[in-house]
Amino acid sequence: GLPDAGAPFGCGADDAATHLRTIFHRMGFNDQEIVALSGAHTLGRAFKERSGTVSEGYGEASACPYTKSVGLCPVRLDGKPGVGMPGGKSWTKTWLKFDNSYFKEYAEQDPNLLWLATDRALHTDPEFKKSFVIYKEDEAAFFKDYAAVHKKLSELGSKFSPEGGISID
Repeated sequence: GLPDAGAPFGCGADDAATHLRTIFHRMGFNDQEIVALSGAHTLGRAFKERSGTVSEGYGEASACPYTKSVGLCPVRLDGKPGVGMPGGKSWTKTWLKFDNSYFKEYAEQDPNLLWLATDRALHTDPEFKKSFVIYKEDEAAFFKDYAAVHKKLSELGSKFSPEGGISID
């Protein structure tokens, strides 16, 4: 689905909700867990140069209002300006703070935020929306469920091809 992260998706799905289920159900995740994992988008940003999903790229001139080195993202506890390397487009206004803002802030409300078709599906698909609304209203529930599903994802491990990995002589 990249660079636009939309249909047609690489898994063959015609819509974002089906795509998410195709990818995550085969790994043993249910709809609630998919929504909880997606809440990780409360952190971070995307760059034109890396994924092509956004027009915002590296540097101050290409940053959205929330990813500029000085601007609308109050992320430093010491109150000083700076967000590391400026640029890109974030899913949330305070993209360096882990909270439930991903479920509260989205592009339909603020066009300066990144919101892909898969993000949109989480609050429009009837089954995904049930968990989305819970996490929007209850940060503690999101933290509890996210911790459990992040652990589950981590414990799945990785499969390497070729088996045993590669070696560099």
